[in-house]
Amino acid sequence: MNVLAPGLVVTGSDGTTRTELVRPGMCGPGSLFVGQVGDWTWDTVSAVTDTNVYTARDVGGAPTYLAFHYLEVRGGPGLTVRGLTFGDVLRVDSRAFGFGSESVLTLHEIRRTPRRAGRIDPDRFHAYEDPDCLYARTFNRWVVRGASGGNGDLCSASPVGFRHDHLPTLPTTHSPRRAYARLRDLASAVPPADDRSRLVVDYPVDPSRDLNGVGLLYFAAYFSIVDWAVLRLWRHRGGSDAGFLRRTVLDQRMSYLGNADAGTVLRVSVTHHGGGDVPGADESIRAVLTDRDTGRPIAVAEQQATTGGTR
Repeated sequence: MNVLAPGLVVTGSDGTTRTELVRPGMCGPGSLFVGQVGDWTWDTVSAVTDTNVYTARDVGGAPTYLAFHYLEVRGGPGLTVRGLTFGDVLRVDSRAFGFGSESVLTLHEIRRTPRRAGRIDPDRFHAYEDPDCLYARTFNRWVVRGASGGNGDLCSASPVGFRHDHLPTLPTTHSPRRAYARLRDLASAVPPADDRSRLVVDYPVDPSRDLNGVGLLYFAAYFSIVDWAVLRLWRHRGGSDAGFLRRTVLDQRMSYLGNADAGTVLRVSVTHHGGGDVPGADESIRAVLTDRDTGRPIAVAEQQATTGGTR
C-alpha cells in the first residue's frame, strides 16, 4: 500500500502531483525552499516505492535515511526561488527514476500554473525551456550510521521492502552522476588570482540550528551555510547587503560528500567567477566545504546568479 502525504496524488507508478500554498516557512532564503523540495522528494519516493521513507529500517533493524547526494534547483526569467512569496499557489509535479536498490533520482517541475497534461519527460525537463517553471532534481542514497554512531562514517544500507524495479531508467545523457562529478571537479580547480575574488571562512556546526530530528547535519543547512559564506564574499568584494538582496540566484547545485557532527568546524573556501552556463547569469560562485581539523570533504556547491551590475 502506498504511503501518501496529505494532499499528494499519485499519477502513475512513478509519479505524483500536489498543490501547495506558499507559507512564510517555505520562502525567502534559498535554504527554506530547498527544505520543501527535500520533503516533496521523500513524499514522492514513499508513495511510489511502498516504502515509508520517514520510518525506514535496514535488515538489521537500524534506521536508514534517504540522504541527499546531489541537489539542483534551477529557475528562469519568470520564476526563481527568491521570487516566491506569501500566498503563491504552486503546482508540483514529480517523477522518480530507478538507480538500483541503494539510490533514487526524483525530478520536480514547480509552477504557479498547471503544467500540460502528462508525466515529466526527462528530455523536456533538462531542456529548461519553460521560463515560468522551477526545475529541481534530487539524487538520494540510502545510508545508515556506522559503528561509531556519529555522522562521520555513514554507510550504504537499503531499507527492507524498498520496491524500485518498476521505476523507469533515466537516459544516460541526463545521469546525475555526470552533474555531481563535474561539481566535485570544481573542488580541485585553481582559485582566482585576485584576492578580492576568493575568501576562506570557518563555520562551526551549530547544534541549536543546523541538525535535523535524528541528529544529522540537515541537508538544507548546507545551502544556508553556503549562502552565509557567499554573503561574506560579496561584502569582501565591496558589495552592500541591499545589493546582495537584489541578486537573483538562477541555479544552485550541491554535491554532498559527507556529514558532520555538532561542533565540527567547517572550512568554507568560496570563490567568484564571471558568467556561467545558465542563460542570464553574470556571476558564478563556488564553495568547497571541508572539515577544518581533518580535511575530510563535506560538500561542493555552485551558484549562478544575475546581479544586474549592482553592488
